[in-house]
Amino acid sequence: MARDRYQEGYLEEVGKKIRKWRGHYFVYVRSAEDKEIRRHQVVTLGPKSELRKWEAESKLREIIERETGKTARPDPNVTLRWFWEQRFLPLQVRWRDSTRSAVVFTMTRHILPTFGSSPLASLRRFDLQTHLNKLAAKYSKSLVDKAKTWTRAVLEEAVEQEYLVRNPARKLTLPPTRATCKRFLTKAEYHKLLGVLEGRDLLIFRLFVLCAFRPGELFALRWRCFGNGALKIEEAVYRGKLGRTKTSGSAAEVALPKSLADDLALWYEVSGHPNPDDFIFPSSVNKPIDAHNYLQRDVLRPAAESVGIKGVTFQSLRRTFATHFHRVGTVKDQQSQMRHSNAQTTMNIYTQAMSDSLRLAIEEFDRQMSPKTEKKTAKGFEHK
Repeated sequence: MARDRYQEGYLEEVGKKIRKWRGHYFVYVRSAEDKEIRRHQVVTLGPKSELRKWEAESKLREIIERETGKTARPDPNVTLRWFWEQRFLPLQVRWRDSTRSAVVFTMTRHILPTFGSSPLASLRRFDLQTHLNKLAAKYSKSLVDKAKTWTRAVLEEAVEQEYLVRNPARKLTLPPTRATCKRFLTKAEYHKLLGVLEGRDLLIFRLFVLCAFRPGELFALRWRCFGNGALKIEEAVYRGKLGRTKTSGSAAEVALPKSLADDLALWYEVSGHPNPDDFIFPSSVNKPIDAHNYLQRDVLRPAAESVGIKGVTFQSLRRTFATHFHRVGTVKDQQSQMRHSNAQTTMNIYTQAMSDSLRLAIEEFDRQMSPKTEKKTAKGFEHK
């Protein structure tokens, strides 16, 4: 069954001496093979001197309705929320769980409460831009950019499916936003946390800072990933679901300083020599640790706040690595350890191998980040 198609067509001015209105629209026919073919139709509507623009648009709509048998305007009852839920989301079958969660959160929290009940045809660029400006006064650049990007994508799909004639979000601009958070731990703060964390949690904390792990990568590690002074990232966990890493380049080896490799070997002993497929840091029910709870409630923030440290996030720990490591390692070594992608294929290939300079740099980084007094290691584990 053919879809209902709605169109208003579009106008252009033609002619050098006598300016005229020319209208464009489409008709759909079936071929001999029963395939639908779209044909572009052009019609001259009259001289510009005799027809104002709105009159030319009205005349074109009448022609479209006569030739196609369809109203020239989309169904006025189709709202943004209905289209989002019934026509846009079902198409996104290749999204990672983390992508789906981030997009759904942005749309349902920041766009649909304001525009969800609005008919698609009533949405205007001015209203959408004004809303973005209000978001920018409260939220980060990342969130506002997501709101702009996905609003535009949803409405572009509405145009593609012919629920809209044109995309009112096409020319939305990103307004100035609040300053991006650049929080990282100073060496003194890092040392304070080394002093209050113990056992498994101390080992996890050092892995975050010295190896620049993302939480989903670290808590998805299995014992088969550990060996030869490195940890190999194979998968990631997000809200309890295991899946692909953030990017293909994220699935790589991470260099370990010897002290961390030794402590991981000890943790293996204390854990009772687990199977290769067991998680290195399992929860109490032998599943990956919940990153949100580990940060907010169980370990990291409570420990940090107990010694007067505010604003600890997983991003701040990763930023701590980036901020301090550049003093001892090369840019390429830093990129390799953080597993950042690069536009140049040769660079991507080059950084797959773990260089000798990275191994030397990670040892020096561990030495420089450690307190001047005797270094506290993760020995004395209590298996949790």
